[in-house]
Amino acid sequence: MSEKNLNQDISANGGEVVLEMTQEKHDEMRSRGIDEEVIPSVGKHIFRRRTRKINPAEAKIKTTVFIAADVLQHFRRRAEQPNAASFETQINQELRRAMERDLEDEKNSLEAVAEKLLSNPNFLQAISEKLKAA
Repeated sequence: MSEKNLNQDISANGGEVVLEMTQEKHDEMRSRGIDEEVIPSVGKHIFRRRTRKINPAEAKIKTTVFIAADVLQHFRRRAEQPNAASFETQINQELRRAMERDLEDEKNSLEAVAEKLLSNPNFLQAISEKLKAA
C-alpha cells in the first residue's frame, strides 16, 4: 500500500484516528510479503489519542542560556564528585530554590496586603456597600 493510499485511509476526527482496511488492501499487503501479524484485520479500526497532563516541575525543556564561564565551571566541578548529580540538574535545583523563594515572598506579600485590607474598617464598609448594590 502506498503512502498516498494509506493517507487516504486514515482520517483525523476529533481526537480519533480511523483506519479502514478493505479486503483488497489486506490481500495486497499479504501479496507484498508483509507479515500477517502486522496487517490489520478487515474493517474499521478506531484509535483514540490519549492526552496526559504534564507536571511542569517534571517537564524539561531544551533551551539555550548563556552562563558565566566561572559559574559553569563551578557546577561542573561539583558534578565530578562521587554520586553527584549532573551539573545541569544541580543548576536546575538552584534555580528552583530561587523560584520557590520568590514565590514564597510573593505569597507573604499578598497575605500582608490582605491582612491590612481586612483590618481596615473603611475597606470593609466599601465592600459591604458594593455587595448590597449587587
